Amino acid sequence: TDCGATAGRTIRRSDSKRFGHSFYERILGRVTLGSIAKVVKENILIDETIAQKIVDQAGGIPKAFLMLPDGLAGNGSDIVAGVLAVVGDMPFVGGSAGDDFLFKKTYQYFGKEVVSGTIVAIGITGDVHFGIGVRHGWKPIGVAKKVTKAEGNVLHEIEGKPAISIYEEQFGVKADVLRKEPLARLAITYPLGMKVAGSDEYLIRDPIQADEHGAITCAAAIPVGADIQLMLGGVDEAIEAGRAGARQARENLGDFTPKAILNFNCIARDRLYALRGGEEIKAMLEEIGPGTPFLGFYTYGEQAPIGGTMKTCNPGFHNETSVLWVLGE
Repeated sequence: TDCGATAGRTIRRSDSKRFGHSFYERILGRVTLGSIAKVVKENILIDETIAQKIVDQAGGIPKAFLMLPDGLAGNGSDIVAGVLAVVGDMPFVGGSAGDDFLFKKTYQYFGKEVVSGTIVAIGITGDVHFGIGVRHGWKPIGVAKKVTKAEGNVLHEIEGKPAISIYEEQFGVKADVLRKEPLARLAITYPLGMKVAGSDEYLIRDPIQADEHGAITCAAAIPVGADIQLMLGGVDEAIEAGRAGARQARENLGDFTPKAILNFNCIARDRLYALRGGEEIKAMLEEIGPGTPFLGFYTYGEQAPIGGTMKTCNPGFHNETSVLWVLGE
């Protein structure tokens, strides 16, 4: 993965094994059922297979489901859809492994194996209680526009125009300029937001690159007919969103005492924060409880119920979002 976070501060790869082992032994080792499957691009059936393995081991639908897919293998939205086909709208969370913006190869761990191109999943069973919090902090700007042509995670046309026009018109920058590094930089502060039907929520979609035809490759799918807008955010807004997500997770935990926190946080937020990443972690711990064991990493996409709603769940694939899973007893 990329760098992570624990105990109120960010950590680098050299520290992650030590902190992760301690967290696992203390909290998760007693309630997990693990499985692994190879990702097959453009085929969600493999993701149904891994979910079914977990269900078979648990003797039924587990109480919670954690998923750690390869962030460069397959379509994140399809991975979520494949799992939902088996487990239904149950509360599950996860984060896609990354490689620090190199976009070459990621690795996952399963038992003593180091693997790539896989989904590692964990079913949580037994007498376990948890709360989920999901917030991003981005606000829509401009007018909503309709996606008129898209294939998977490639956005071809918006309102009949090349997709890149949504940035050209807002910033007055030509497509040939945006095809280079500036689009990636712009997307950290100005990602795309996809309106969720029947709610006030937006699923964030992170543009990765634009081609010579003006099509934009995103980190997850945007279907034809979706209403999208440019989104605006900043460091302070993102930190407060992290705080709000922590507050939501604590409320969802109810009367149980927080015992551990898992945080799946988008790598784009890490780039946005620069040296201020610790402020978000501090804000989260202030809401949940200072001293609560905290472990997380910066992802290439997050999986969680849209809006953090646990009653109806409706899990989705997110970008530029902070997801918290708080275990209590």
